[in-house]
Amino acid sequence: MTIAELPPFAATDAVPANRILILGAGYAGLRCARDLGRSLDAPGAPEVMLVDRHRYHQIITELPVAAAGRIGSDDVALPLDQLLTRARVRFEQAEVEHIDLRGKQVVTTRGALSYGTLVVAVGSTTAFYGVPGLAEHALTLKSVEDAEAIKARVQEVVQQAARQTDEGARAALLSVLIGGAGLTGVELAGELAEVLPRLAERYHLPPTAPRVTLVEASPVVLPSLRGRLRTQAASILTALGIRLALGSKVVLADESGVTLASGDRLVGQTLVWTGGIMAPPLLAQSGLPTARNGQAPVDDYLRLKGYPDVYVIGDAARIPNGRGPGFLNPTAQVAIRQGEAAAQTIMAAWEGRQPRPYTPLNRGQVISLGSGTGVADLVVPLTGRKVMALKALIEEGYRFEISGRMPFVDRHRT
Repeated sequence: MTIAELPPFAATDAVPANRILILGAGYAGLRCARDLGRSLDAPGAPEVMLVDRHRYHQIITELPVAAAGRIGSDDVALPLDQLLTRARVRFEQAEVEHIDLRGKQVVTTRGALSYGTLVVAVGSTTAFYGVPGLAEHALTLKSVEDAEAIKARVQEVVQQAARQTDEGARAALLSVLIGGAGLTGVELAGELAEVLPRLAERYHLPPTAPRVTLVEASPVVLPSLRGRLRTQAASILTALGIRLALGSKVVLADESGVTLASGDRLVGQTLVWTGGIMAPPLLAQSGLPTARNGQAPVDDYLRLKGYPDVYVIGDAARIPNGRGPGFLNPTAQVAIRQGEAAAQTIMAAWEGRQPRPYTPLNRGQVISLGSGTGVADLVVPLTGRKVMALKALIEEGYRFEISGRMPFVDRHRT
């Protein structure tokens, strides 16, 4: 059933002020909802309501693997009704249209919902930075649907290439351009660099015919990593046959490729843009104070400045990293920790306790580069197959934590 087919909220749904309303069932929103739903079980406790446009929670960190077809969409889209069975949380599927801070209401496609406490965990959207043609011609990787679109596109161009007699046209069809050499971009590049040769052979094309090019404005891949790990990651990507086009930003995109600021032209019939994110326009359009990237600045307790009953967590929040200049990078681990911290602060207010300020905690990054190797920026830097074992442990541990089941997904499936 689609959102349009769902009935409107009953008139009584707009009345309760004793409600904790959480917008978004991503890493931050789901953790906050589950923690509150398990803790607020005393008589008279506020209702905990979670709203999302999907009926499932997406394992965003595994989207590159899904885009390559090594796991299915069902492996990265977990039904919320199953994840909330042990928590006193009411889930409603709806699209959020407006946040009325003064009226303490959220307007959705199914009607308005009042709140006593609001948690904004609406995630992020892809940033195209005003580059002409980029939004029109690039695929993105922010959802299960995006992963499916990339997988379908890759299969389509290989099929077309198998029927193409012109060598130049065939090469363009088999050229995949990925904009952005951050975590998502390099993981997707590694996955596609492995799956494309096998797909080409399936259609009787040379396995060396496909080409994956990683385009990055910075002179290095994975700029957030330490220098030695960046160098090692670049070497691994190159060994996979990935071409690195570094140090020049994309200034134009069209149906046949991209033009760089250097004047170079990269030709490819498939362009995937992972070059940046921003908070959804919903925040600024609703009158929330926002920074240039659309994120909302919050205080030490993750509360929207000037609104003590409104929390902003996850990708939508702008938070200093606590270690010098700059702000926290939006990662799953950061979002989960913020969901926990917001729930603890809300619980403290309900119980009349003094809350603790949120403290950023960065445990490092674990990045896969294809199915067999990766790099990890931890207390001790790691490379190689042990990184993949660690990454699998983290991902399956998260699945077990939120679902109570260990599915042991086979990531070598093609």
